[in-house]
Amino acid sequence: MKNNIPLSVLYLLLLFFWQILNAEENINLLVNPNHIKTLFKEGTIKKTDIPNPHWNEKRCHGCHKGKPQKNKLRLENKDTDSLCNNCHVIMTNHITAHPVDSDVPEKMLERMPEQFLTKLNQVRLKGKQLNKLGCISCHDVVKQCYKSGFVDKDINPMFIREGPYRSRSGFCYQCHNKQAYQRLNAHDQITDTGQWLNDKCLLCHEKVPQQDSDGNRDIELKVKDNFIDICLNCHQWNPHPGGNMPFKGGGGPMHLVVPSRQINEQRKKMMDLHQVNLPLENNTGKVYCATCHNPHERGIIKDVRNAKGADEPKRLRTKNICENCHDL
Repeated sequence: MKNNIPLSVLYLLLLFFWQILNAEENINLLVNPNHIKTLFKEGTIKKTDIPNPHWNEKRCHGCHKGKPQKNKLRLENKDTDSLCNNCHVIMTNHITAHPVDSDVPEKMLERMPEQFLTKLNQVRLKGKQLNKLGCISCHDVVKQCYKSGFVDKDINPMFIREGPYRSRSGFCYQCHNKQAYQRLNAHDQITDTGQWLNDKCLLCHEKVPQQDSDGNRDIELKVKDNFIDICLNCHQWNPHPGGNMPFKGGGGPMHLVVPSRQINEQRKKMMDLHQVNLPLENNTGKVYCATCHNPHERGIIKDVRNAKGADEPKRLRTKNICENCHDL
């Protein structure tokens, strides 16, 4: 009796072994990592072919010639930046995140923690000692070399030095002066004596709005269609709203759309009921950030309907904001 293997099973077996062989071939690229850039430029390999040596104790050969020891690292290249760039000059455009090989100012050296200070590149140029930023100044590469450090892989995947940090800016302030990088509050728009801070108006508006006899204002914005672009200069919206709610994979529903007829009727009804304005984009009729949030400080807008929500928690125009559109 013949044991015929179905073609579908045979195909899956061949695919499985091909993936194993292909993965092994990719890993072998780490044997000569200095050739990766050349192979990529020639078109022999793609980005997806470049294996990741990090967080894997069996891929030390991506950076080391032989087994590294504490006092004998046996690096493929003593220039660690060049070693990193065998892969990362292809995989990422890191210059957009932070430049390397840049001089570190004296004042920054004074406040820089010891763990960062000792990992700067020491360069002599024209008889002067320079301290330059390098890859390992910010990335603690050793952390991901040993299995004992693998517990931090999920919370600090990029092995940021002294990480993880509660926020990205917390990491930046290890070297940069926090006071010099305080975020401008666009919602602080009026002085204690009631004077408008005109420069704040011009962050969003083409010119300082003026109130006419009907109580309306010339409120032309710097953008004409996609009004959320103004808010996204400072605020991250995704996932929002409902980012922590158990629906849509944690991403929240999509609100920035033209509302349905039913929702629009509910919106108009609730505007009259609560004497509040829930504006839509002028040209598109879409919901945007200011439909639910009032971006103005209390005292700027005199009209009651448009003024509601100013300086309220989360700047919401009404407390039960969802019921303005959804019949709960």
